[in-house]
Amino acid sequence: MHLSLERFRFGRTLTLATLVALAAGLALGTVLPAASDGGGWALGAVEAVGAAWVRALRMTVVPLVAGLIVVAVLAAPDRAGLAKLGGAAGAIFFIAYLSIAVVSALLFPPLIRALGIPRGALESMPVADVPQVSPATDLDLAGWIVQAIPTNPFAAAAEENILQLVVFTILFAVSVARLAPAARASVLALFSAMTEAMLVLVAWLLRVSPVAIFALALGAAREVGIDAAWILVAFAGISIGIMLLLVLALLPIAGVLGGVGTMGFVRAAWPGQLVGLATRSSMAALPALVEGARRLGLPDRIVGFGLPLAASMFKPSVLVSAPGRLLFLGWVLALPIDPLSYAVFVGYAMLLAATTLGVPAQGGRIPMLPAYLALGIPIEGVVLLETVDVLWDFAATVLNATGYLAATTLLPRGPVDARAPAPAT
Repeated sequence: MHLSLERFRFGRTLTLATLVALAAGLALGTVLPAASDGGGWALGAVEAVGAAWVRALRMTVVPLVAGLIVVAVLAAPDRAGLAKLGGAAGAIFFIAYLSIAVVSALLFPPLIRALGIPRGALESMPVADVPQVSPATDLDLAGWIVQAIPTNPFAAAAEENILQLVVFTILFAVSVARLAPAARASVLALFSAMTEAMLVLVAWLLRVSPVAIFALALGAAREVGIDAAWILVAFAGISIGIMLLLVLALLPIAGVLGGVGTMGFVRAAWPGQLVGLATRSSMAALPALVEGARRLGLPDRIVGFGLPLAASMFKPSVLVSAPGRLLFLGWVLALPIDPLSYAVFVGYAMLLAATTLGVPAQGGRIPMLPAYLALGIPIEGVVLLETVDVLWDFAATVLNATGYLAATTLLPRGPVDARAPAPAT
């Protein structure tokens, strides 16, 4: 099987139209709340278009992930090599997480001081007397391994638990590989056809992305507005700046080390970044990233195995947002954060990142809370910063989407996987 969507490329015209639609939606959304706080049927219809497009795009994710993994395993001439790919991916994720945590530790404190936020600015904030909680009571390595194994693969698919879906699909594909050749070929043909069909559907959806992204940007701008306290906006601004800096750093790293060229990687990542920016869901960006990986000429087994694995276990934004909150709150609450505490906190964040779904941030769900409490950070401070998640969630999604493709591009391909030259477009 050769996955190809050459006739459905996200060309320059469509890219320009999408960018214009994004800017127009943001600009219009910032002035509409004052004129029509209640919305109206027209605004409701426009925003419904965007919501419907996101739902349509996300409905392709589960069959696409399952199909890609099954095809990657069954079509691979050396299935033992897939285990090596998994080990290489794990090493890439770990090195990236450590690097991002170090960058966060180096950049957050000076940027906080540069913005003129005094130490202890929120020291007088009233806090409740909350007992300290150990992170190990909420999630440990053994618990993570148990939770990665689905009791019901259909429920995992329905809940978009991509980690459990990936685990089940790999086990299923490896089991099918042990069947008789005729049975194995029939399963491969079925999943190959399903994957091709999903990619065609994704291409259709990308064709109408300017209209949908205009609607999504309009709704997001009306939701966020421009009113926020300076300290909260400062935290969001620092987070956005660091995340975008990491995105820019990933482009040449993936392009050069991955052997695809910086501009080639930029062109391949751009559609997925735009989808992620508009939808605030890196899982919704996954289908566009699959097309981008194919444009880079990456082998089918790399695309089919690497991208779903990255989408299930690699969330670089978590290693910016979680340590960033810790360092920011430690500063404004005048609470000391020693290096050892920071290292333990980062280890917990790494573990949690592998279980975090790539969906828009949802208020009231703070999985890192036990780790903050263990270091003496009050709940009130954590919840306060959670209120501005929506301001930087766009940048987090772009970083995650870029990270998926970058990690996949960096996977070793070997002599049999020599990459064909990418199309010169």
